[in-house]
Amino acid sequence: TTSEFTHTVFIEEGTTTGCPHCPNAAEALYSLYNNSEYPFYFVALVSDQNPLAQNRFWGHYRGMAIPTIFIDGGFNQTVGSGTTPQQTELLYRPFIEEAGARTVHPLELTTNVTGNGDATLDITVTVKNTGSKLYVGYVRSYVTEIISRWINNDGDPYHFGFLDYAIKNVVFLQPQKSRTFTMTWNGAANHGNLTFPDIVDNNIMVITTVAHWQPHLVAKVEYI
Repeated sequence: TTSEFTHTVFIEEGTTTGCPHCPNAAEALYSLYNNSEYPFYFVALVSDQNPLAQNRFWGHYRGMAIPTIFIDGGFNQTVGSGTTPQQTELLYRPFIEEAGARTVHPLELTTNVTGNGDATLDITVTVKNTGSKLYVGYVRSYVTEIISRWINNDGDPYHFGFLDYAIKNVVFLQPQKSRTFTMTWNGAANHGNLTFPDIVDNNIMVITTVAHWQPHLVAKVEYI
């Protein structure tokens, strides 16, 4: 990347399959991601199809409307989209850039995933505090389908559709200390009353984030 971001930005896309304005948001995010100009990842919280996504959108974030993009765990919330994907992309850029310029705690985060070809994933996540102060955070590993099983209102599949968390833990890290989490995620198990026994290894991306343990109770919300 040619950007000077302080960290990799993370975006959660609050959406539903029947929302007429959501495809513009979905296409804009995917275009920005493929452009590789900014270091960021995103997941699609398809809240009318997945109860866990619904809980994240309505319960954790207390979302007000769709589409909404939640940047860096609620640092910023941007509601709405432009009239075209291209216009939406231009509208989203300043919000991503603003988040990327934030001062953040220095951390190193690695995720390793091995697919076993039977809907199970062996996942190892290591978080290291490379700073000089104690860090208390929340580690979340989002299991996503790169090409989602869920289709937006334009008839196109979402990208990085959220299925479930593989890891969801509080982490306490003294300076220069690390912690490793390991688990096997089984798609055939119950995930919010859904099962995913048909996942394909090369269509899966696991995206891990570390955020401050205290959620943004009063988020910065902007409408476009």
